[in-house]
Amino acid sequence: MKLIIIAMILLLTTGCTLHQKSTLSKIQITDKVDRLLDESYAFALKSERYAQNNGRKLTKNELVYAKSIGLKYPENVRVVYTPNFPVPENKEVLKAFKELGYDSILVAGVTYGHGIYIKNEGFAFWLMDADAILAHELVHVGQVEHAKNYKSFIRTYLIQAFSNEYFEIPYEKEAYTKTAHFKGFDI
Repeated sequence: MKLIIIAMILLLTTGCTLHQKSTLSKIQITDKVDRLLDESYAFALKSERYAQNNGRKLTKNELVYAKSIGLKYPENVRVVYTPNFPVPENKEVLKAFKELGYDSILVAGVTYGHGIYIKNEGFAFWLMDADAILAHELVHVGQVEHAKNYKSFIRTYLIQAFSNEYFEIPYEKEAYTKTAHFKGFDI
């Protein structure tokens, strides 16, 4: 535990964080997101498709948990354990994702629709429990399912992300709140 605390202090004091709030105005953030939305959506769909074709299904206990937090279609979720997350080919989208900390060593999981990617090596892997990461990402799947549509979820998430520091993003706050008492899938 001491090692984790020391590592977190070292990372935070050296400036390695998830991301900072944008200095852009709300109108500028909205314009930026709208300009990148089609390419971001295409990237998200491609990443979800890859997970659907290459990921594993949820276990019986994971399905029970997913249903308990309100997922409508947990049987559609696929999980990919990987050392690297998918990377947008579009340079503007990639730059925006990096601004949001997508490439931070602290990012342990990402969700694209019903596709979840979890790091299986590196700093995040050693720092965080894979079950807890999956539980958190399942909340994001539920958020996607409950949004007007997938593209509107992406737009809302990106606006929230550029407007707030990571732990203040409403979708992230919800995911952390819903998994605060998570004890694992082997109940």
